[in-house]
Amino acid sequence: MTYLFLIVFISNILIFSKLKRIANYLNIFDKPDNKLKKHKSSVPLLGGIIMVINFLIIMFILSVIDFDFKIKDLETLNWNYFSIIFFLTSFFLLGLIDDKHKLKPEKKFFLSILFSILTLSMNSDLLISDLSLSFYKHVILLNELSFFFTVFCIIILINALNFYDGINGQSIIFFIIIFSFLAYRSPLLNFYLLIIIILIFLLFLNFKNYIFMGDNGIFFTSSILIVALIYEYNVLKTIKYADEIFLLLMLPGYDLLRLSITRIFRGKNAFYGDRNHIHHLLISKFSLLETNIILILLISVPNILYSVINLNFFIALIAFTTIYILLILKLSKNDKKYYFRKK
Repeated sequence: MTYLFLIVFISNILIFSKLKRIANYLNIFDKPDNKLKKHKSSVPLLGGIIMVINFLIIMFILSVIDFDFKIKDLETLNWNYFSIIFFLTSFFLLGLIDDKHKLKPEKKFFLSILFSILTLSMNSDLLISDLSLSFYKHVILLNELSFFFTVFCIIILINALNFYDGINGQSIIFFIIIFSFLAYRSPLLNFYLLIIIILIFLLFLNFKNYIFMGDNGIFFTSSILIVALIYEYNVLKTIKYADEIFLLLMLPGYDLLRLSITRIFRGKNAFYGDRNHIHHLLISKFSLLETNIILILLISVPNILYSVINLNFFIALIAFTTIYILLILKLSKNDKKYYFRKK
């Protein structure tokens, strides 16, 4: 197993040495527009490309060499292997095409639903068929609503994490925190550690402004997270209650809900960007480091209250909701000017 970590480390050093060549060859850059994008120069959108290269290396090595990966469940995964690869690849390519050609949000939304439906049709292990809640003694069986509910959850999470991305380090740190939570509980510890190492490498590149995650990076990493969360809940049973997942994803979920509502109230298209995201409000008043620290604390608060201090789910929910609302009100108190793309 040590060899696998070493190979991943060496491969990322090689990727770093060829970063400019890769960027110029693919010609996928995020260019500043002085409205939504205020960075000073064009930055390569290579987050997903680097994730995919690493993922392929890991999968190739695991298929050739029988490491003790502690995944007896890989035999279970083999039957559904194609569906998972299809899911990851589809969302990666969707993000890549969007980074390259700027797809309309409505088209991305439709394709996301289509890819989700096709994947779930191939892999029943990804269907959320029941909900176990910490505050309710009975298991809620979804029955015929299972398919619809799972598609809904996938689309909400993909869009929430895409909305949440906006400043250096923000999304990558979020992914590191969530995958660390899964690594702590799961028999797939080594797999999650590899993902975390790759994300730390991306974090370094991102803070140095060598790369942005781009939609290709956010969509690909989000799709890995979606599969991981559902398998941990459905198959491995390391996540006992669905409300644990809700608390983990609460910050991007709340921001997606708030942004959608405020845009609709202002007569704007809910799919089109503005500078009213929580990271935009924070970065206008704090440094990049301070903003990321605040975001880390916001992600951690409900999970510390629930998992560490063992408070009731509703207490953790109310505490976070109160903090979030008060913070947004404070940050937006004097901010009356937002930028919107044209419809």
